[in-house]
Amino acid sequence: MKNILFAINTEYHVLVITSLIEQLYSDKSQYHVTVLLHVNIKANRFKNQLNFEALGVEVVVVEIDITSKVYDPKVKQALDYVLSKPYEKLILFLEQAPINQYLINKLSPKGTTICIAPEGTRPYITIAKAAIPSRLRATIKNYRFFKTQRLSVNRLYIVSNKNGFLKQTDEVWINHPESYKNVTHKKVVPISLYTSEGETKKASEIFNFDITKEMPQTEGMLFYINQWYVEFKVYDFELEVLQAILDKFPDKTIYIKLHPNTHAFQIEKFEKMDRIILNRSTVPAELFIINLKNSIVFSFWSAALLIGNPSNKFYWIHKLLEKQKLMDWWSIVNPTKHIREVEDINDIQF
Repeated sequence: MKNILFAINTEYHVLVITSLIEQLYSDKSQYHVTVLLHVNIKANRFKNQLNFEALGVEVVVVEIDITSKVYDPKVKQALDYVLSKPYEKLILFLEQAPINQYLINKLSPKGTTICIAPEGTRPYITIAKAAIPSRLRATIKNYRFFKTQRLSVNRLYIVSNKNGFLKQTDEVWINHPESYKNVTHKKVVPISLYTSEGETKKASEIFNFDITKEMPQTEGMLFYINQWYVEFKVYDFELEVLQAILDKFPDKTIYIKLHPNTHAFQIEKFEKMDRIILNRSTVPAELFIINLKNSIVFSFWSAALLIGNPSNKFYWIHKLLEKQKLMDWWSIVNPTKHIREVEDINDIQF
């Protein structure tokens, strides 16, 4: 029996591991799969009840507050329990997360293969800024967390903006390897996500998802996936773009799937707009997209569009930001053939 450990932080990660487990580790006679679910108690995450019984895996939940100055014995107890057995592979998404760094520190010396699963568009983004101050702040925050929670880490892990940046990371799993700039020279493992209806059905079971309870209709929609932005000027421009699209399609309503970390001030502005419907569910947008027909799905550069659906049209509108001199310190490679990158709103067509 081989032990496999997944470490996840978001609903999107749940979506990805559902596909990976179904494809790679569904044989319970060969694999025992443990999922360590990190719940940041200050984040708007995991508000929907998840039914992990559908996956048939062991789930260990650890609730953390990385900024807390108070020792919580439950954190180390959960981690000690998880680390009480050997693992063939540790599959995680966020190398910069302190819990993941702690797991790597303990498991890598024991021969566990450390694998980075695809984290949305992160593998396809190039950041021009070194961002040294913010990276150092993140590193210091991690080590304060280690000290507060009495977690012994015997290496220095400096947070980076590169994918697969840790020395102990062995493999980068990627769904579009031809578009991935492997600047950290890791072993690249090609994967495909949601290759069967069974995987989609399983994901719907886990999230208790029923599209008919979420949307008034599923055909002929303008479906916009909102994001969280570093530059605050983007929020005002986002409103301008949405209004321009509403003007282009006067008989349509824009259905906005909110990002869990969308600022309250932006939500309030959305609510004041006409012909806007908001969805606050933390269920991944991909499950909505799979169920749409003859619709326009658009976003500045959301990873949710990577999943595709041949009955819809997909648009990334991040090039509109370039015209406004916004977010000019980063660039993204479109790894798909189904997403069209547009420079003009008039190029968005049903």
